[in-house]
Amino acid sequence: MLSARTVVLMTLVGGLGTVLGPVAGVGVIVTLEDRLADKVGSPVTVIMGAIFVVCALPFHRGIVGELVARRGRS
Repeated sequence: MLSARTVVLMTLVGGLGTVLGPVAGVGVIVTLEDRLADKVGSPVTVIMGAIFVVCALPFHRGIVGELVARRGRS
């Protein structure tokens, strides 16, 4: 079962205000958690938090939100 923290993280990484944003966030977060859990074990939550902070700084709108905004500027 997913925690509320994980669902919010997926939505923010993918992007708010788009239909594909949360879907992309699910793909990114689930893939990262699966691959990291196999390699590092229990500190996966701390690593995911650090990755989120690093991604949230340049991508304020999320992955899909930034792609849509850049496409609109072209």
